[in-house]
Amino acid sequence: MNWLALETATEYCSVAVAVGDAVYSRGTLAAHRHSDLLLPMIDAVLAEAGIGAGALDAIACGVGPGGFTAVRIGVSTAQALAQALDLPVYAVSSLQALAAASLDRGVLAAFDARKGEVYAGVFLRDDTGWPQLQGAERVCPPEALHWPPSQPAGHTWRGMGSGWQVYGDVWQGPDLVAVDADRYPQAREVLSLARGRAEQGDGGLAPWELEPHYIRPSQAELGGR
Repeated sequence: MNWLALETATEYCSVAVAVGDAVYSRGTLAAHRHSDLLLPMIDAVLAEAGIGAGALDAIACGVGPGGFTAVRIGVSTAQALAQALDLPVYAVSSLQALAAASLDRGVLAAFDARKGEVYAGVFLRDDTGWPQLQGAERVCPPEALHWPPSQPAGHTWRGMGSGWQVYGDVWQGPDLVAVDADRYPQAREVLSLARGRAEQGDGGLAPWELEPHYIRPSQAELGGR
């Protein structure tokens, strides 16, 4: 299968294309330029891979949590392309994609959610090597996370993501071996997670079924209450 993967949930905008076993990718810190950068980046990576969009078999997209506008740009682009090309789409948690970049068994992935809160998820690698969410992804004050977790014992943890830049001292513990506070979720890991699910028989979603995973209500939703 030939794949296209997008990840735009944070300040980092990235694209990956897989043709067989070969993976091509690009990414950059985008600030508020995701809408300007994403489509040219897709074209550039497809050209590097030597295929056109019509040769794609599936699209994977990081669906958040993250910035509302940034997440929406990635999801709407994936939807539009999948609709036009009649392709399945795979929704991937942006926190899980971040955790997938670590080789440690345990990861606390956390993005700065502003307003004194973080988007966070605790992940443990299973026997197949994939990071699996423990409990639920949350948006909450950093002190509300029970960290470090007491179970399972006997292994170490890594902190990843921009939440650690702001609140890292809140989560210190003896089993914390390293912190990658400047790491962002990237399309290469979105691609890997989606491909793994497809290999296990997951057929993906229809384009109109793909939805952002915001966790926190938008300002528009809050204003309507």
